[in-house]
Amino acid sequence: MKKETFTYLSITDILETINKHYGSKPALRAKREDGSFQELSYLELGRRTVDVSSALIKLGVKKGDKVAIFSENRPEWVVSFFAIISCAGIIVPLDIKLSGKEIQFILNDSKTKVIFVSERYFSLIDKLRNILPHLKHVILLDDSSRSNVALLKDLKLKEGEQKYIPVSRDDVSMIVYTSGTTSVAKGVELTYKNLLFQVISLSEVVHYTPHDEFLSILPLNHMLEVTGGLIAPLYKGACVTYADSLKTKEMFSLMKKTHITSMICVPLILKMLHDGIMKKVSKFSPFRQKTFNILLAFSKILLRFNIRIGRFLFRFIHKEFGGNFRSFVSGGATLNIDIEISLNALGFRILQGYGLTETAPVISANTYKDNRFGSVGKPLPGVEVNISNGREILTYGPHVMKGYFKDPEKTKEVIKDGWLHTGDLGYLDKGGFLHIKGRSKNLIVLGTGKKVYPEEIEEAMKNSPYIKEICVLGRKSHKGYEEVHAVIAPNSSYHFSKQKISQEITRLNKSLPPYKRIRNFEIWQGELPKTATQKIKRQAIVSIINNHDL
Repeated sequence: MKKETFTYLSITDILETINKHYGSKPALRAKREDGSFQELSYLELGRRTVDVSSALIKLGVKKGDKVAIFSENRPEWVVSFFAIISCAGIIVPLDIKLSGKEIQFILNDSKTKVIFVSERYFSLIDKLRNILPHLKHVILLDDSSRSNVALLKDLKLKEGEQKYIPVSRDDVSMIVYTSGTTSVAKGVELTYKNLLFQVISLSEVVHYTPHDEFLSILPLNHMLEVTGGLIAPLYKGACVTYADSLKTKEMFSLMKKTHITSMICVPLILKMLHDGIMKKVSKFSPFRQKTFNILLAFSKILLRFNIRIGRFLFRFIHKEFGGNFRSFVSGGATLNIDIEISLNALGFRILQGYGLTETAPVISANTYKDNRFGSVGKPLPGVEVNISNGREILTYGPHVMKGYFKDPEKTKEVIKDGWLHTGDLGYLDKGGFLHIKGRSKNLIVLGTGKKVYPEEIEEAMKNSPYIKEICVLGRKSHKGYEEVHAVIAPNSSYHFSKQKISQEITRLNKSLPPYKRIRNFEIWQGELPKTATQKIKRQAIVSIINNHDL
């Protein structure tokens, strides 16, 4: 086992240190409905955390009690998060896209005692209260005249009251429930050791500083946003701004106003931003378009020698991002290498990484110093990665979860001798960079015995402007063998027909070996079903098309 590369601190130690060091500097920011900004300084964040922590202790929250947060991203979410940690409760972050049935299951399974909820989602919790026997208190994040709930703003520390309950590094800090699309949702138990290792590692990967302005767009029930987009920036004195919209125009406006320098995102967001840039270029005069393309090609050539001139060549683009933007941290899925290279050539740093909720979440990441296009970087210092004979990625280290909540059998299935079996397939190249091929459960095995990774085909098909989203899967033919099948959501910006999509598939199939080519496809109206981090729910799609509900 390798030596751990971080010095142990508690979350409350970090809070107290940054409160004293950064004082009145803004820690959190959110846009109000009237266009003005709500800001919370480091001192105010610390004060409000103590207020709410002491109130939770008064409400009877004891060490190890579960406390949920059900809200959109906002400063009050963060106050609730740190308050739960400060009173030694266990945080249960809830995805705002979950159904009432899923929320009911999670709150009852975890025996959640208290829930913080915003006005936007209060009605759902209110409807469920009679069938949530363990839920004793509901705390509303917004101002309200409701009589049956406590208000966050009213929770205050009184002289002589207890502020904190101490924890140890091996105590569980969070239970994060994974998507239950294929089975009952599993609760991933993450310890303080897991969180703190990630925070210190990621703050070194991204190089946060007190001058950084971080834009938070991923939901805070997602672990990468909690560790890399919340605690790590605060640990280094940066300011975190919460986006009120994911529309390109609104995001650019917010980035300009707040001079954003960095953000964590998923590949779908990067594709959206890249498409927005190219759409703007397409409106240039023919001469200016040609000049742009020549400069972009030249910048791509220089990237091979690690020479970056895109920021100087394409200042008009960087101006749209506020002029100070430095880096994107990409996770959640594999990024198209063409988009990765193009954005780098335009002057942006793309730090692509890889991980799972079960690894709190990052296993590997590209850095400013070590960055290889098409890879998900090298393992974090202190993290070990091995590839099994079946090409499955295994990992060992201080990032691996304690286990699945109340499910030792499932835990034993994935953690063997301390090594977590990720279920992902990949390889390490000669330079030590990790490459992902796909999920083992998604692998398509053809009648010939050949194996097909759906993700590879999906990347090839995304080069069509007519295809907005695609899910490739194995479907049994009349011969009883699996064939490569696709479910396609067309791009509504273009006039399309099933014949046009078929022509596009035929065209792009030529870039693939014959056995990997799509044999049949179906049209999906609207967006494909996705998780909160924009991963396509393959099993949900399989279930729908198998029931002929498409």
